[in-house]
Amino acid sequence: MRPLSRLLLAALSLPLLAADIPTTDAKITRVTVYADRAEVVRHFATTLTAGEQTLLFDQLPGDTDLSSVRVNGQGSFTLIDIRAENVQTLEVADAQVRQLAADLKTEQVKLQEVAQAQTRNAQRRASLDKVLARLTAVGKESANPELDPTKWAGYLTYHVEALAKLDQETLQLKVRDDGLRAEISRLERDLNQLNGNRFKFRNVARVKIEVKTPGPQQFDLSYVVSGPSWAPLYDVRADTAAKNLTVVYQANVRQRTGEDWKGVSLRLSTAQPGVGGREPELSPWALYKAEPVVPLASLSELKEEGQVSAGKPSAKQFRGDADARRGRATGTGSLATAEEVAAAAPMAPAMDALTTTVQTGGTAALFKVDRAYDIPSDPKSVKVAIAQETFSAAFRHSCVPKLSPNVYLKASAVNKSDYPFLAGPVAVFLDGAYVAASTMDLVPAGQEFSAFLGVDQSVKVDRKVLARREEVTGVFGKKTHRTVHDHVFKVTNGKQADIDLTVADQLPMSNHEEIKVVLEEPRYEKDTEALKLNEQKFLEWRLRLGAGDKLDVPFRFAVERPEDVIVLGQ
Repeated sequence: MRPLSRLLLAALSLPLLAADIPTTDAKITRVTVYADRAEVVRHFATTLTAGEQTLLFDQLPGDTDLSSVRVNGQGSFTLIDIRAENVQTLEVADAQVRQLAADLKTEQVKLQEVAQAQTRNAQRRASLDKVLARLTAVGKESANPELDPTKWAGYLTYHVEALAKLDQETLQLKVRDDGLRAEISRLERDLNQLNGNRFKFRNVARVKIEVKTPGPQQFDLSYVVSGPSWAPLYDVRADTAAKNLTVVYQANVRQRTGEDWKGVSLRLSTAQPGVGGREPELSPWALYKAEPVVPLASLSELKEEGQVSAGKPSAKQFRGDADARRGRATGTGSLATAEEVAAAAPMAPAMDALTTTVQTGGTAALFKVDRAYDIPSDPKSVKVAIAQETFSAAFRHSCVPKLSPNVYLKASAVNKSDYPFLAGPVAVFLDGAYVAASTMDLVPAGQEFSAFLGVDQSVKVDRKVLARREEVTGVFGKKTHRTVHDHVFKVTNGKQADIDLTVADQLPMSNHEEIKVVLEEPRYEKDTEALKLNEQKFLEWRLRLGAGDKLDVPFRFAVERPEDVIVLGQ
């Protein structure tokens, strides 16, 4: 080995510099988890002498953002420098590699000897077969045509014994061959693994300080590592007697950084550090006049008509709309050359990539978990309790009888906490019983939200079609045909309590001025608390029903059209 190579390997095999102080006793004490990363804090306490010292924080996770490494501490020292880097180290000694290589060479020589023995056996077998063939040949090819029968029997016995001995030797050689090949494969794998792992990369942080007064010092090294995440999930518990809604806010936390978080102070943040904190900037939006393109095939025709000179067509005679797309139109509308464009107009702005924007600070919250948690480095998630809030709730039943015979119960409340509810799955409980799986949309602090509590079988709404009849109005002149749709909602409150019920249905929308839709019952002039109609012609009845009440709600409308118009979609 060359002297320079020896020096390089020696340097790589010594990751600690002479003045480095290892921090193997440093503990992970605090972790702040975001949606796609985490900030980890290692705490290290030691006693140092006066003067310049360098602390080595080793084995930082592979996905550490080295630019994020920061240091805080307590003690009589001054921070001089933080150097976080990815270093290469020699993990396997040369002696191990040399021993494996020697063992491999020995086994390869043994395998070669076995191969030679197998070749000799094959040659001996061929010789025996050749001798037998000559002795048993007829005529001139026979080695001894008048061989004595006794000698024949003796030779045949020798031939059989020789073949049996060769078979046994061949079998033994095959067993040795298989064993040697398996051992050679193992040695080659071990050698390749050692060579592959001989040099490794790892993240380290060297913290250079100047200790003013000898004594105990404390350091907190923080760094951001990609990969850890947390996602919200909820238990929503509705109490119809107390008229309230309890939201149990939880989180699934997972991480695979390669280091376990044991007994850490856990914080969960709704901030999104992966998204830029500044709003995007608009670029100028330019419109250009499209110019006609002269087909190449028509140039000869233009030449004959004298519209194009015999030489090359000029820039103003022939320019495609590609120039217009590049913004090379002059102020007068004529096409300009590249030189004219450079002098007359700035270059069009570069294309902007699509990005996602977010409001920072408006809905971000930091949850500090009261107790210490263990978050192992594995694919499994750990469920962490965040908070529990109880809000006053308004309960309302709702249904769409045209689409479903079920009546659903919904509770509405206002998020009066100081933090948002992020989007996530919800397990819904009604009066202590699990009723449904649902989802929570993003609910900022102060915003109303709803919990859908499933089907309430004690409330019934049946939509019955009473009639669909055709009518004709107008005796003289143009006649008007009317199709009347007559329905009724039969509502039954089987509960022993008053309820609020919303019934939704719709009117058809006409896309032709001669086709008119007239709501006959109920009468509608404008939205009221009891009846609402929106631009999409969705109707909404809001009913108050006493315990055990039954009610018929009429619903009738007519579609009017001229006699010669056919209506589709009824």
